[in-house]
Formats: sequence, structure tokens, C-alpha cells
Amino acid sequence: MLVAGALLPAMTLNAIPAHAVEMKQYQYRQTFISTCRADPRADAIRTYWKDPNGNPLATFVRLDAMLRGQGQELLCATNAGIYDKQLQPLGLYVEGGNVLRKLNTRQNAYGNFYMQPNGVFVLSEHNAYIVETSDYAAETGLWSSTVRYATQSGPLMIVNGKINKRFDPDSLNVVVRNAVCLDAAGMVTLAIARNPISFYDFAVFLRDEIKCTDALYLDGSISRMYPTLEANIGPAFGAMIAIVRPAAAK
Repeated sequence: MLVAGALLPAMTLNAIPAHAVEMKQYQYRQTFISTCRADPRADAIRTYWKDPNGNPLATFVRLDAMLRGQGQELLCATNAGIYDKQLQPLGLYVEGGNVLRKLNTRQNAYGNFYMQPNGVFVLSEHNAYIVETSDYAAETGLWSSTVRYATQSGPLMIVNGKINKRFDPDSLNVVVRNAVCLDAAGMVTLAIARNPISFYDFAVFLRDEIKCTDALYLDGSISRMYPTLEANIGPAFGAMIAIVRPAAAK
């Protein structure tokens, strides 16, 4: 079990180049953290939920098979946020410019999704954003003309370089967690703590080691990332964030 304390340097275990995408493994204290970093200006970062028949993909195996059938190669992926028992995203979900689930502005409800502030990960044609839900709601028209892919989750872990004030440095609430974050250069990082970590410690890692200025929590114990050994072990989940490229590209 992790106990908050002085930040120890994270140790990079390896780095595997994959096209413009960079995948790394870190050790932060007793936690192993996998990351996948991509540039939204050059790399195809997408959200996926259902197959062509309208059924939730639910696993990386099915996502990979669908993409291969479309002439695409799956480079890395992670589950894209909190969902309900029917594998439906709990909040806003946009795919290919189509709004498939509406923005969820509910507050004062139980669960991590509703911990404030929560937010939306947005992909436009060539840029990525992490936006507080209230800000998205206030400028829905602007975002609607910009967004190509989006997923809503919560809580926001880092906002403009500051860790969410609701996170307790002494918290003993530790589970596997994943997140999406942005650095000052606009690069996107998908990250998963592959063994238990607190909200606060995960946020510190993302801010101080990955240099993220903004980060959105995606989900907890069920979270997984492709490719890892445990990628296809565990329950089905809802939508996924994936980085893909044409299968013939080298």
C-alpha cells in the first residue's frame, strides 16, 4: 500500500518506438505505470465504442479485429471513461463528429464520475483539449463545431498544472487507475497505473514526471491498456481511446 510522501524520481524501464507514438514503462515508488504518448497533429487518436452492427466492442481483441478489417493497425488503447451496466458511456461521447451520448451536467451524485470538477477529453481535427464540464456546457455551440471525438469522465486530476484540491495526499484509497493527459506542447498521453495508486500520487506522477498540465481520470479497477500482458484479462468495458495507423504504414 502506498503512503504519500516526498516525490521519488520515476525510473524509465524501457521505451519502444512505434511510428510517431512513444510507449514507455515507468516505476514510480512501488507502482508500475504504462504510458502511450502521441501527437494529435500527426497521429490518429480516436474513440471507439460499437462495431458496425451496433454492439459494444467491449474488448481490445474485438477492437483490433475491427480495425484490421478496415485496414488499420492498433498501436495502443485504453478504456475511455466510466460507463453504465449496459456498457454505455455515462457522459458525453462523440465519435466521428456524431454525438452518441449527451453531456452529463449532473452534480452532487455518488461516484468518481461526479467528483468535481469533472471534464471532457476532446479531439478536433488536429488538436486535443481537456475541458471542464461547466466550460463545455457554457460553450456547447463552439465545441460542437470543433469536436470530432470526445469522452466525458471525472474527476479532472490536474487543471492548469494544479492538482485537484479534493485529492488527499494521505489517502489510503488505492486502486489501479488510468487517465488521459496533455502537456504544454499539446501532446496526448494515455497512462495506466498497473498496480494500486491513490488519486493524489497518480496526479503527482502525471504532473511531475510526464509534465502534464491537464489530466482527466478515466476509470479504476477495471482499467487496462493495450498492449500489456493483462490487456485482454478482465471484464468488458465501454468506449475506448485508441491510437491507430494504416496497416501498411511502416
